[in-house]
Amino acid sequence: MDNKDDQRMYHIVHTMQENYEKYFTRKYRYRYWLVVVDNHFEDIYSIFLYTKKQRTKLLRSYELVHFKRDPEDYRHVMNNLREWSNLSVENRDTKHLIHPGTDIVQDTTHGHSARNQTRAPQRPIQSTH
Repeated sequence: MDNKDDQRMYHIVHTMQENYEKYFTRKYRYRYWLVVVDNHFEDIYSIFLYTKKQRTKLLRSYELVHFKRDPEDYRHVMNNLREWSNLSVENRDTKHLIHPGTDIVQDTTHGHSARNQTRAPQRPIQSTH
């Protein structure tokens, strides 16, 4: 790697570590794990920290970092991550998306529902009389 690559990798790893420390709060009765997404749509890798409180269904995810889809960068970032994190890692790939069967209208597990979404204002019905 040349100096420019070193600086870029330093920035990626530094951003990931900062966000990891910010969002990995080590709260009692919470489960934490990492998710690495190979995003073919945006041509990037993204690393997320997921958290779930015991006995609840609510999940939260925080993006730690994203970077271009390059195998060498991926190896470097993952090796660095394994050096200072013992969290389990789940891998996802956007080439293998699975439709849930029906369109999701209300998803309370991820903290949002259809009734909380903003809707376009409806036009008043005009009388023809």
